[in-house]
Amino acid sequence: MWLVQALYPGQDALLQRTEEGIATLLPEDVRAQQLIGREALTGHLKGRTGDLRCVSGEARCREPLESYLDSLGLERVVLVQVGQDDAGYRFRAVSVRPGSGARGQAETANPAFEKALAGVLVKFLSLNATVDAETTPAGATVFIDGLKVGTTPFHTEVLPGEHTFRFEMASHLPKEETRVVGSREQVKLTAALEKVPARLVVKAQPEGTEIRVDGQPVGTTAVDQGIQPGTRILSLTLDGYEPHEEKAEISPGGTFTLEHTMTPTSMQSFKLAMRRRKEATMARQSYLEASFEMQRLTSASLTSQPLSTSAELENLRSQDVRAPSARNLRGVGIEYGRYGQFFGVMLVGATYASTGDTWTLGIDVPAGVPGVGPEGLSALDTQVQAVSLRALQPQFRYVLGPVSLSLQAGLEGRGLLMKERARDAAIFKDGLYALDLHASAQATARVFMYEGLYASVAYQHSFTLLNKIAGTSNIRGGLGYAF
Repeated sequence: MWLVQALYPGQDALLQRTEEGIATLLPEDVRAQQLIGREALTGHLKGRTGDLRCVSGEARCREPLESYLDSLGLERVVLVQVGQDDAGYRFRAVSVRPGSGARGQAETANPAFEKALAGVLVKFLSLNATVDAETTPAGATVFIDGLKVGTTPFHTEVLPGEHTFRFEMASHLPKEETRVVGSREQVKLTAALEKVPARLVVKAQPEGTEIRVDGQPVGTTAVDQGIQPGTRILSLTLDGYEPHEEKAEISPGGTFTLEHTMTPTSMQSFKLAMRRRKEATMARQSYLEASFEMQRLTSASLTSQPLSTSAELENLRSQDVRAPSARNLRGVGIEYGRYGQFFGVMLVGATYASTGDTWTLGIDVPAGVPGVGPEGLSALDTQVQAVSLRALQPQFRYVLGPVSLSLQAGLEGRGLLMKERARDAAIFKDGLYALDLHASAQATARVFMYEGLYASVAYQHSFTLLNKIAGTSNIRGGLGYAF
């Protein structure tokens, strides 16, 4: 008994087609014993009541419904669900043998309706047809539906339905035959391959180049086949490459050979060059970089304290940077890191910078400090040195040909040392210092010039976390080597 049901809503139109397809695919020797569809089931049930004792509970049975189906004389019940989706036609089938309780299930999908249906039915019935193929001479390559399956003499099984059989052999004309194969049919194919008086050998690069003879496609990348002598036009085409055409004078009994590497178009050449540079850039996973940096404090906030002083002045603090307004520093930096394909980490980096001008600091002198010293002092002229250390900052990069763009963020420690301009009359001989922890983000562009050597430019911005040293806005440029 074969019952058909729609797999998806609104696809009831496939039910009748499926029932007719099942009837067509069933072998003739079993077709008369099969019930296909609801109408056939209705006709079978006329005059039959079956044994309902298990269903009604009068008798105890392991599977009441299966016992009832068995009493109706149904050896097997198969529920076939059919639907159409992006994969083509999809079939799901569940089989139950009421007598033994044996169950089976299958599912197939194929763009061709007949092949999808045959693929699910073959799980429950022996439908495969046998194919015996022979050629004269033997040794020809056999293709079934475009797939290479072996050489003659050749034996195989195929699902029922339409199939295309093709035989190819060097120095011979190919032969092709399309036929509809029935269930359990024994197909015998014989082909006498005609030897041709000439041979064509074409090898083209890159892979995927389409080869045409007199406008008709004969293969891709490489062709070795027989051909009739005479004047032939050979064409090679591939997207992104200049087409190549050649007139071939093929003499009887001769072999014409064409080996050609396609010439990329200007845009394709650019794409290929960019691809090669990108692959070379991404293959280098470590880098070491030295840079010149220009830093600027984003505000005048700066809280420093004496490095060493008397007990009376240990609570002295600078308030801010009163002059100059630019608050610039210049210096050098070094950085080392590693990259994967897209993500990496800046392992360690350091920067040293200093001021070229004088910074005037506002000073907050504790009340009641005796002596001449700094009492009443409100400002101090200093020169500043700065050091920053950073480590383990995650990075993301995108490579476009020889250019690598990256973003990184993390924490870094910053320290400033300020010494008075007038060293001989300095109040704080060892200077003042400030320490802070900053959160920073950096965008970097690296342009590879030769192998691993590159030039870089970067912008970094940081924010203070401890409110000791104002945030910074930095521009850096440098040279590095990736390896």
